[in-house]
Amino acid sequence: MSKNLSDNFNELSDVSKRYVQARIDLVKLTVLNRATVVTTYLLGNFILSLGGALILFFGLAALVVWYGQTYQDYLTGLLLAIGVLVVLTVLFALLKNKLLTTIVLRKYSSMFFDEDDEEEEVKL
Repeated sequence: MSKNLSDNFNELSDVSKRYVQARIDLVKLTVLNRATVVTTYLLGNFILSLGGALILFFGLAALVVWYGQTYQDYLTGLLLAIGVLVVLTVLFALLKNKLLTTIVLRKYSSMFFDEDDEEEEVKL
């Protein structure tokens, strides 16, 4: 009986070690998944922002050239382009907290608090 009991304790110890290792692996994979999602989100938004900035600046350069050729006054065209940039900057400065906080909070909460995870915890 004592041999059977010690075998059971040894088996329980081995199973417990494998369970703990499996949980550690699960946490590692979960962290890897979340880090991948966050990095992809940040890189994607960086590339979109860079593309948007290039489109904006080339569009404003085209406006300056068009205005200069049409009205023979490149300085006024340049001042118009700067005015557009100032207006866009002021609008962004006024709305940045509302826009950015909402977007970032929504995106990160969906990344870190999956509905599937919450359903699993309820079932456990």
